[in-house]
Amino acid sequence: MLFQAPYPAIQTALITVNPDFSDTEALTSTVSSKRAVDGTLYTYIKRKGGRRKMTWTLVMARPAALGLRAFLYSYFASKIKVTDHNDRIWIGNFTNNPFEFDTPSGGGAPYSDGLRNDLQSITIEFEGIEQ
Repeated sequence: MLFQAPYPAIQTALITVNPDFSDTEALTSTVSSKRAVDGTLYTYIKRKGGRRKMTWTLVMARPAALGLRAFLYSYFASKIKVTDHNDRIWIGNFTNNPFEFDTPSGGGAPYSDGLRNDLQSITIEFEGIEQ
């Protein structure tokens, strides 16, 4: 995956691993039904201009996760351009608050440079429009 920010004057690009099998995509439109006093049923559809909500779970080594963390904290309020693992381009925003990194694999042996061999996991929620 390729994250680029801020959009449209891109200054930073970050290449990450592809998401695990748990990635999801959903429309952000909502439907509500109301019944009038006389029994008439009214249905309202709230469209959000074709926006979609994506959820990606990324598992990566700790050094790569630290780079992603720095990117997220620098550009979480900016528009982001994302090229996902299916080569689709999205423009939108992150909707996580806060970004939580997890260490599911536990501690590992340190690398020669002193960094630990831990795997980090993060779930990113992104809402945007496909280009």
